[in-house]
Amino acid sequence: MLRYLLMVAMCLLLGAGYVSAEEWVQERPGQKAYYDSNGKLVRVLLDTDNDKRFETEERYAGRRISRKEDRDGDGVWERNFTWAKDGSARLVEDRGRGPIQTSWFDPRGATVKVEKDKNRDGRAEITWYYEQGRLSKVVKPRGTWLYRNGQMAEAVLDTDRDGRVDRKEYYRQGCLSRAEELRPSGKVRCLWTFDKAGKPLRAEEDIDGDGRREVTRAYRKDGSVSLTVDADGNGTPEIRENYSAKGRMVSREEDLDGDGIYDLRTGRVKE
Repeated sequence: MLRYLLMVAMCLLLGAGYVSAEEWVQERPGQKAYYDSNGKLVRVLLDTDNDKRFETEERYAGRRISRKEDRDGDGVWERNFTWAKDGSARLVEDRGRGPIQTSWFDPRGATVKVEKDKNRDGRAEITWYYEQGRLSKVVKPRGTWLYRNGQMAEAVLDTDRDGRVDRKEYYRQGCLSRAEELRPSGKVRCLWTFDKAGKPLRAEEDIDGDGRREVTRAYRKDGSVSLTVDADGNGTPEIRENYSAKGRMVSREEDLDGDGIYDLRTGRVKE
């Protein structure tokens, strides 16, 4: 009798470990739902495209906690959603080749951040940030772009990727209007201004790093350029050179006595 009772007890103990959390199933066209012994929803399989294949799985624990999608029917989940208690979510998209993209959403479903890992090394090469669902910032290895009201407003760049900011760009209504090329010290080496189409109008350059911009280039609509040099910083250039649209010097003038009048015209190159 004791032996029989021990056997029954062992069966009950072992059997308890094999009871599935999914006690019963409810099926309908395009959906299969699994419930536990208390009638709570545990898992749902969905056929969202009516191809007779369940390509989506959702998990529940009093609330929806995850969603997986196999878009191409290869048995691999390419899209994986997870939800936090506050309703915010994360989506990881991994198609096995190419970049891995991770997106974060607030409880209302608005995008907060998106990261793209192009070479699949676990580090994002591009990150997009959003405020109230609108793009506010883009970060790449060579710089950061800032947006206001959905339009690009400013860029802080490390063009040679040496870890130092060497260029800043400023935009008006989404178009480049001004740019600063910086020295290692952070001082402006060259200041550029642009027209509404983003073409250069003027460049002012500090050649010797003294804080004064001695060389000025003015860009004309026909592509020609006028260059002036104010070496002594008195506000009056001593040299003026004109270049064709092809970059060939057309003329050179010099103010030899500093009276503001060009005394010497040194040559002319015909096109």
